[in-house]
Amino acid sequence: MLKRLVLILFIFCLALPVSAKKRQSEDIITPMSQLEKRQFQTRSYETADKPLVMKAMLNVLQDEGFIVYNANPLLGFIYGVKDFDTSDPNIDISKEFGLSKARLSYNGVKVATIETTANVTEYGKSMRVRVNFKRKLLNVYGNAQFIDDVNDEKYYQDFFSKVDKAIFLQKQKI
Repeated sequence: MLKRLVLILFIFCLALPVSAKKRQSEDIITPMSQLEKRQFQTRSYETADKPLVMKAMLNVLQDEGFIVYNANPLLGFIYGVKDFDTSDPNIDISKEFGLSKARLSYNGVKVATIETTANVTEYGKSMRVRVNFKRKLLNVYGNAQFIDDVNDEKYYQDFFSKVDKAIFLQKQKI
């Protein structure tokens, strides 16, 4: 009887690490590759008019509340920042940050920002636009508590649909 119990415990002890290892490998999340990021951060437009695309990008960023600090039409580069006061009850930042205001206040976050860079490049007879967004949460002293890239495909799809409309309006001179 004792031998049988020891044998069962021995087999159980051998099987335990194997099952634990399987769970560990299933929980690993593979990071997104740079190529995957570029695919949803980039859109091509069937126009050779770089100033038109640049102007449309500037209009969309300003419509979305970004302050454009730098735009270089020669390089096709745009840099802008959108700031949120987390204590303002009229502003909902859950879409951009996925956090409630109560949680942000609890963590001492005073300001939330989204920075963007955009690059408009001539590509044959079309224009290629690549844009990326970075989220930052800042405390009352202006120190960053959290920084990460926005890697939500839907966020970029929504942005590019607004750029599509802006380019259409620019072409129609509306």
